Amino acid sequence: MSSWDNETPGSWYSEFTTGSKFSYVDSAGEPVGVVQLGFLRLLSVQARQNLTYHCHRSVAWVDQNANNNYNRALHFQGANDERLSHETNPYIKALVDGCSYRKGFDRTVLEINTPQVEHLPLLDIKVSDFGESNQQFGFEVGPVCFQG
Repeated sequence: MSSWDNETPGSWYSEFTTGSKFSYVDSAGEPVGVVQLGFLRLLSVQARQNLTYHCHRSVAWVDQNANNNYNRALHFQGANDERLSHETNPYIKALVDGCSYRKGFDRTVLEINTPQVEHLPLLDIKVSDFGESNQQFGFEVGPVCFQG
């Protein structure tokens, strides 16, 4: 986790000084190819991926202190370059939302479970709730599961 002092809230992680778009490897540690992902999508009717957001006084999804709104919620860039958010995608849900009260250290686990298989894997994340002196965040991107 980091406070990301030199970064701008509302920016994509790939625009951070040390950030990048997400990349994926197979079980042998080799990069997953575009052709392989294409075939996985063709043979699948559903795809699922989790992202765990580690927080210190930073909202990831719903903001319980602001009448349960999603103004500070994470946004994602899908594999097809589409922007995914609470407003645009009904297939994102919080399995655990410990970051919703902006208190202490906690975590939020978001699951994207979608029939729109072209959205996954995720490529980038936009974080809005950081920049105050007592805020920190980090995240872990989980593997993608394509289901036939």
